[in-house]
Amino acid sequence: MGQSGRSRHQKRARAQAQLRNLEAYAAQPHSFVFARGRAGRGVRQLSLDLRRVMEPLTATRLQVRKKNSLKDCVAVAGPLGVTHFLILSKTETNIYFKLMRLPGGPTLTFRINQYTLVRDVVSSLRRHRMHEQQFAHPPLLVLNSFGPHGMHVKLMATMFQNLFPSINVHKVNLNTIKRCLLINYNPDSQELDFRHYSIKVVPVGASRGMKKLLQEKFPNMSRLQDISELLATGAGLSESEGEPDGEHNITELPQAVAGRGNMRAQQSAVRLTEIGPRMTLQLIKIQEGVGEGNVLFHSFVHKTEEELQAILAAKEEKLRLKAQRRDQQARDVQRKQEQREAHKRKSLAGMKRARAGADGDSDAEDPGAPAEEGGAGQQEEEEEEAEYFRQAVGEEPDEDMFPKAAKRRRPTGPPGKKRRWQVDSGATPCPANFSAAAARILNSFQEGFLWPLLVAEFLVAVAGNGLALYRFGTREQRPWHPAVVFSAQLAVSDLLYALTLPPLAAYFYPPKHWRYGEAACRLERFLFICNLLGSVIFIACISLNRYLGVVHPFFTRSHLRPKHAWAISAAGWALAALLAAPTLGFSHLKRPQQEGRCAVERPGACIKCLGTADDSQLEAYRVYILVVAALGCALPLLLTLAAYGALGRAVLRSPGMTAAEKLHVAMLVASGVALYASSYVPYYVTQVLNVHARQRWIAGCPSFADAAQAEKALDLGSYVSYQVMRGLMPLAICIHPLLYMAVAPSLGCRRHGCLGCGGGRTPEDTESSGQGLALKPTATPRTPGPQSPEP
Repeated sequence: MGQSGRSRHQKRARAQAQLRNLEAYAAQPHSFVFARGRAGRGVRQLSLDLRRVMEPLTATRLQVRKKNSLKDCVAVAGPLGVTHFLILSKTETNIYFKLMRLPGGPTLTFRINQYTLVRDVVSSLRRHRMHEQQFAHPPLLVLNSFGPHGMHVKLMATMFQNLFPSINVHKVNLNTIKRCLLINYNPDSQELDFRHYSIKVVPVGASRGMKKLLQEKFPNMSRLQDISELLATGAGLSESEGEPDGEHNITELPQAVAGRGNMRAQQSAVRLTEIGPRMTLQLIKIQEGVGEGNVLFHSFVHKTEEELQAILAAKEEKLRLKAQRRDQQARDVQRKQEQREAHKRKSLAGMKRARAGADGDSDAEDPGAPAEEGGAGQQEEEEEEAEYFRQAVGEEPDEDMFPKAAKRRRPTGPPGKKRRWQVDSGATPCPANFSAAAARILNSFQEGFLWPLLVAEFLVAVAGNGLALYRFGTREQRPWHPAVVFSAQLAVSDLLYALTLPPLAAYFYPPKHWRYGEAACRLERFLFICNLLGSVIFIACISLNRYLGVVHPFFTRSHLRPKHAWAISAAGWALAALLAAPTLGFSHLKRPQQEGRCAVERPGACIKCLGTADDSQLEAYRVYILVVAALGCALPLLLTLAAYGALGRAVLRSPGMTAAEKLHVAMLVASGVALYASSYVPYYVTQVLNVHARQRWIAGCPSFADAAQAEKALDLGSYVSYQVMRGLMPLAICIHPLLYMAVAPSLGCRRHGCLGCGGGRTPEDTESSGQGLALKPTATPRTPGPQSPEP
């Protein structure tokens, strides 16, 4: 049975061959070609053409940004094996070309006196030869006239030779030589001519007809009698197709070359076709390093031997001073470190002696002193020692050095600005008796009047909003008008908000105690905030819908559909849920501080459901409520005011409405704005002020002398106003059915004295009845009989 696949020896040989190829490729010179500075479009195109000449041993897709320095390019070139940089730059007067050898130099700087791009060279030729296969191998470098004209000329020749891999004339494969790079040096003008050619090898000694047969395109022989006419005389061919060859370009091939008729030991002609670019270069200077260092040669500046020695001496002196300064800095750092260590040892020794003296003088202590006073005195002593250590050493002491000393408060934030002081974990917290005294005073307001008010508001809100939803479901024709959709969403939001009031009232009922667990606490706070924000959002939607229906009635009838209202409602609910989501993280239960059964006399044994954050997260909670107040109250309020302002202006200018109708509309609009401004806005304002007052009290709590001072420091004005608004704000959801729900089929029906309005309504009347406001933006002739209000 034969062996399938490659054998182990074949795989090993293939792997070794690939490794040798990689090593040979890495040993070849590689280059980066790029332009720097504001080179212009022509110079940048010249850099791309020059990059084309250096293929395939160059980075064809190299991109150098403006912020990249030469050091960045050198740092990248090392790992990639790049050996040369070809850099083009442009000044106000000249264009320069720099050839750098990495990593240690030298750098040759040329001035480009003339240049021609590839596209210009190709466009000037009658027939050009340039294809991708020519750039699969590096070009053949030909240097001309680089004779004994000085060391700088020899260095130029060496640099150009090292740009390309060396070849062995006895082993080179002629099929890999498809291009030729000619660099000619003119000793008289000291200029370099840079030319790039394409190489083509064709057989000689055959007639023009035979050459035509050997080409890819077959000649046209429709006017010939026999193929012998084509081979013998070349009849039917133009003179331009037979290019003359001579001794200057005819040679005997040492090996077969790709192409028809190019056989070994046969005569063939080597033809060159210029493919560009062209450049005329002039050497300006040669530097020792990569873009810097000593100038080894300069075409225009010539220094004497004395000047060169002076320059070298100045440079050596500069390097010596730099090394001297570095040594002095190192000695200063070492000296300061030794002084700091000595001072630290001296301070520790003094503190140990003071502590030993205090321990040995035990007879002077008061044996009747309480343990707490002794501990406080020792803590104060250690705090003084820690402060002395900070001033003497300039560092914070270790934690085990002064275990009873409180850590220093450290400022947070950038230097030079006003900072908020943040106490470390080791700082003295607010005493529990101070917090309990403050909580007892603050809870008395909630337990005294807030819970019965919430119960009454719950009953009224559930009745009103439930009746509104019932009327929407039974009286309004499907599909609902956009105004009905928004009103129904407002009723749902108010009803859900009202359902969160009973658990809150039960929690505030004395004694203040949460009985439903932590999950219910977080969920109740989330639903409370979410439905509150939903009410505000849908009030703004109703206001904007009324504005569109009155000011732009034709647009509303043509483009605003119920599906749009449902989509906006879904987006409003999503926004409300998103703004209320952080409440799930801030809300938490506060476990009882005392053991026993919760009672009015024992408030410390009760469980508290805190809707705000604890002391450590109070700053984050303050930022959160500011965001909610801006997005959930201020922005909808501005939209509502803008919509109602435009609506009122349109109503006052409407000639088809009577003064009584205008007054009726103005009263409805004014009542809606007044309800918004008197409920939601004060609620958010007092909430922000209450949190700020709580922050101030917590910051000053550790410095209070006793519970009486802690109670006196409470900002009762902010807290009481916030609790009053918590009780009055739900009144808005009780009044919403009267202003927005339009529990009657239409306010326009009331205006015309119709109690039922069921028999004579047209479909248009039914559609427009959901607007809730009977407004006529344009003057229409009045006719007797019932009329449907226009949106």
